[in-house]
Amino acid sequence: MPRTGVHVRAQRGELARLYRAALNRPRWQQVLAFGVSLWTLAWIMGQFLTPQDGPTALGVLGQLAARLGLTGGSWAERLTETWQNSGGGFALLGGLLWAATTERGQLPALLGWVAVMLGSERLGYQPAVLLAVVTLVGFVFVLWLAAALTNCRFVDRRTTLLPRDVVRAGVTAAALSAVVPLFAPAFFLTRLGNPYVTKAPRILARNTPDTPGAPDRDGWSQGRDQGP
Repeated sequence: MPRTGVHVRAQRGELARLYRAALNRPRWQQVLAFGVSLWTLAWIMGQFLTPQDGPTALGVLGQLAARLGLTGGSWAERLTETWQNSGGGFALLGGLLWAATTERGQLPALLGWVAVMLGSERLGYQPAVLLAVVTLVGFVFVLWLAAALTNCRFVDRRTTLLPRDVVRAGVTAAALSAVVPLFAPAFFLTRLGNPYVTKAPRILARNTPDTPGAPDRDGWSQGRDQGP
């Protein structure tokens, strides 16, 4: 039981770390992620609210443009006809982009969702999402199988595949991709509650020749300069 509790706490800590990583993006990418998140969330919610006649991804943009009073709303219909003549390659591409997502490179997750939504214009909501997920899982499984067959236990002098690292990278990519639709509400709630949260003080490092200007002893930062 104690080991199980430690494992659960470690998983919760990892999820919390990935949550913070998903919100910690460059400013331009935050704006892009906010827009893609709203688009994706509206598309997904439409499938559950009206399962028989759920809106298409491009239809969501067309309705939004019409509500904002923008002219030329027929562009969504023309794009829909174009994408419907294409194959399901966009959903496959979306899964590969999800697999390429890392903590420092989260842009592929956004592009992956856009590709999946475009692929759904021909395949539909469930087939497109399922194909993308299967592509992600299949890609990670192939890499894991290759790592297991090489039977490499550690990294010596050259880059190699380790089974545990492959699984960890796959789980990270899946988690960061899955959180994209929730980015907009999570970002809004975080910004809303941030002024009301009291943050823990930072531990000051011990003064060393490599860190000039650091305090002479370990201590707690108060977040501002202290007077004499």
